[in-house]
Amino acid sequence: MNEVRGNNNEAVFILILVTLCLLLFFFRLGARPLWDVDEGMHATTSKEMIISGDWITTTFNGENFYDKPILHNWFISLSFLIFGFTEFAARLPAAILGLGGVIITYLLGRSMFGPRAGLLAGAVLATNAEYALLSRMVLHDMSLTFFMTTALFLFYAGFQDEGRRKRHFLLGFAALGFAVLAKGPVGVLLPALIIGLFLMWQRRAGFLREMQLGPGIVIFLAVAAPWYILISLKNRDYGWYFFVHNNLMRFLSGRALHHQPFYYYIPALLGGFFPWSCFLPLSILQVFRRPLKEKDQRFLFLFLWFTVVFLFFSAASSKLSTYILPLFPAAALFVGSLWDDLIEALTPGLRKGFLYCFVPLFMIPPLVLLYFWIHPSTYYATKHGINFLAYSYVLFWIGGGALLSFCLAMGKRLRVSFWILAGTVISVFLFVEWSILPTLNATLGTKQLSLKLDRIVPPGEKLVFIKDLQDTALFYTNRRARVLKTPGEVIGFLGSEKRVFCIVEKRLYEQLDEVRKRSYVIEEDGGKLIISNQK
Repeated sequence: MNEVRGNNNEAVFILILVTLCLLLFFFRLGARPLWDVDEGMHATTSKEMIISGDWITTTFNGENFYDKPILHNWFISLSFLIFGFTEFAARLPAAILGLGGVIITYLLGRSMFGPRAGLLAGAVLATNAEYALLSRMVLHDMSLTFFMTTALFLFYAGFQDEGRRKRHFLLGFAALGFAVLAKGPVGVLLPALIIGLFLMWQRRAGFLREMQLGPGIVIFLAVAAPWYILISLKNRDYGWYFFVHNNLMRFLSGRALHHQPFYYYIPALLGGFFPWSCFLPLSILQVFRRPLKEKDQRFLFLFLWFTVVFLFFSAASSKLSTYILPLFPAAALFVGSLWDDLIEALTPGLRKGFLYCFVPLFMIPPLVLLYFWIHPSTYYATKHGINFLAYSYVLFWIGGGALLSFCLAMGKRLRVSFWILAGTVISVFLFVEWSILPTLNATLGTKQLSLKLDRIVPPGEKLVFIKDLQDTALFYTNRRARVLKTPGEVIGFLGSEKRVFCIVEKRLYEQLDEVRKRSYVIEEDGGKLIISNQK
């Protein structure tokens, strides 16, 4: 009877997590047009894959595109084949992988701490700001995060369960192969560092003999190697560009794209993992309460997972906030286990530290409001048409939800406190998706303007842009594009005897006096213009 009840509870827990993900990841998934730059670029490369019939070499704007491995493009292309070339189809793989990551995190939390902790950890992962956002975008990071999380889950399951060890480890090697197809060498390097350090710390280096390394490596190579071999044979410049220039040099070079200081990921993590980042320091601090030799191997594994990813990308020269997404499941498991401990037994010492975690939740909304009141952002107002002060009630909404959650925690109603905070995140996220993000469609995308230009430019001609290519224009028009980089090139283009058109940012256009004298504005949308050499 107890076993049946436990199975029913787990089914309910999974249903709760699936419902959360349906609300956060799938609701209105195709309502927004694609945004420049990344969404338009990756959707276009996948669309060109289908049109060209070449499923080995990705292209963008008709030229080989080597910056990303192939896996996520395959997922998007398969989605396009099923649902057509739509925004929903382009974003669907990220949403599915986001849901999968939440379920894997639940399973790992269940095996480590019990079903309730797994449920809380899955909910934390689903309801933090960055994970929810990236589960709705056309980006490759979600593929890496899902397969890396799966590989680490399978390792830990095999480490704990001797009876099914072989199966878990072999499936884990397959997951590592997919992680390499998703993002390159980091897909195997990071999990290998985490697992290796874990076994060394446990003084279990001999355990490697039980990890099916021989057949596992064969499975790993069978998954990961064929595409890399085929694209390298087909394109002799691929190997040097991707492995040396795009991976090694971006990691080491001080002139790398997206260069940021070492501490960049501290605020990136605190903001991206919000609101649960407020509880993360306390949950990690719990790991260090015991002497080094007595560390609980569950927390040790999570701590190494979190730390290796954080320090690895902090050491890299090229940094983007999305790069550390693979540590979010570990962070969610830390926070989920903390709340589970609090629900189980709220000790006086832990209770005091826990209540202090709410302080940032109270302070951040009024501080943000004060900042925008003292320093109103003219940039966002002019470029995106957003006045942040007009949406100040959202900050009060967040603060009110945090206050209610705090009051319930004070009254030791921890279960309700957790779900009030999670519900606040969900309601704010849905409100932003429904009411605020649509105002950004014109400024962050080029759908309407590119469709307008597609109707007036003769068939077969390239779309022309000044200085910056708007990637979504290629997705929506099926055309190639040309970019004019200098004022001289623009003036020469406008000097054509036939009527020509191009797209330019309004702010840039106003700075180019000679261009303005030789052109006419045909259409304006979202801070971008279609201009022509004739009225």
